[in-house]
Amino acid sequence: MKRVLIAFAFVLLLASAAMADQVRVGYPGSSYGAYQTGIGGEFTLTPMNPTGWLDLTHYGAGAKDVGVAGSFQTFCVEGGEYIYPYSSTYDAVVQQYAGVGSNADPISKGTGWLYSQFASSNWESGLSYAYGAGRGSDADLLQKAIWWLEGEEGIAYTDANKYMAAVVSHFGSQSGAQADGGARFGVYALHLTSANGGPVQDQLYFSGVPVSDSGATIALLGLAIAGLGIVSRRFRI
Repeated sequence: MKRVLIAFAFVLLLASAAMADQVRVGYPGSSYGAYQTGIGGEFTLTPMNPTGWLDLTHYGAGAKDVGVAGSFQTFCVEGGEYIYPYSSTYDAVVQQYAGVGSNADPISKGTGWLYSQFASSNWESGLSYAYGAGRGSDADLLQKAIWWLEGEEGIAYTDANKYMAAVVSHFGSQSGAQADGGARFGVYALHLTSANGGPVQDQLYFSGVPVSDSGATIALLGLAIAGLGIVSRRFRI
């Protein structure tokens, strides 16, 4: 059994390390994406070099192929860092946390719960997203909810934000919603770096494969993520 676990961990390590290529922001005629609002998402990202290196099969129709085939819609995790408009291409690594090293910050349970529903276009009863008219307004509310959950941009909780209210109701408290969640809802951070290795805004990615927070699974994922840390580069701009 021990040898099986070691072999499985090694496979995970190789698979995770392979999930590191590039993404492009926006598309011709749309700098960041058709529904980008304010300083946050939605952002349109297209996997490239090679095309399709990210598995988008778990994304619903409302959250992929918006404006350009092979793309997906996402939101930023971090404040104080930026991405730039169409023609900007970034190196990208899938990981369970935003940032790297001493700045690593696990994705919250609430963020995973909300983005998994947005990405799959499958919302729980009583909650919805305007994939048609009014989408910009919902994008702004969801981005602010994510920033609040991740402790970014100085965003405060308000019941007037339906996504904040729903996530607190689901987890029973604000602290419960903001607690570290790993990738239990299949949601990861897409860690982006510029051509010179400088950090830019990390984005959310939905794998569709929830990771149990049981000890064995987390331990194995930890080995895989550690492998990403070895190959990742991070320099100040």
